[in-house]
Amino acid sequence: MEVLQTILENAGSLVVGGGLKVLSALILWYVGTRLIAFALQLLNSSLKRTTIEPTLLVYLQSTVSVLLNIVLIVAVLGFFGIETTSFAALLAVAGVAIGAAWSGLLAHFAAGVFLVIFRPFCVGDFVTAGGVTGTIREIGLFVTTIDTLDNVRTIIANNTIFSDTTSSPGKKTNALRLTKDNHLCF
Repeated sequence: MEVLQTILENAGSLVVGGGLKVLSALILWYVGTRLIAFALQLLNSSLKRTTIEPTLLVYLQSTVSVLLNIVLIVAVLGFFGIETTSFAALLAVAGVAIGAAWSGLLAHFAAGVFLVIFRPFCVGDFVTAGGVTGTIREIGLFVTTIDTLDNVRTIIANNTIFSDTTSSPGKKTNALRLTKDNHLCF
């Protein structure tokens, strides 16, 4: 009987301790997500005051958001006492496995980087890209959004655009120009 009472007392203290730890982790997650949202708003407002092109704004915001969320996940796991150095190695291995499985997605990401660097077109340009003709609305991490003439928003994978022929009627090569929002575009 005494053994059963000891087991129940120990189980009660374990449940209370574990419950407090889970509650604290949930509070950490909530505060962390709010801080990430606040940081992204600060980044957005500060970058909008500069002459950075909207394409780069969306790209930077997406990248910073992903990185901050990974840091938050590692922090929550560290709070539970999980060794974060081994988690970093596990994350690297998972990254290789996911990279091999999602090689097409990584190709879209790389193509998005090249679209931002080489700038064959900018947000607001009228183009034919990936078999779709319309106005570029957004160049994202993995996809580009085009509004067509018949008012249809089309989302095209960046690798499709980068590996296909793209034409921009009326755009001269090597010309520096301002977009409709007064951003520099090459």
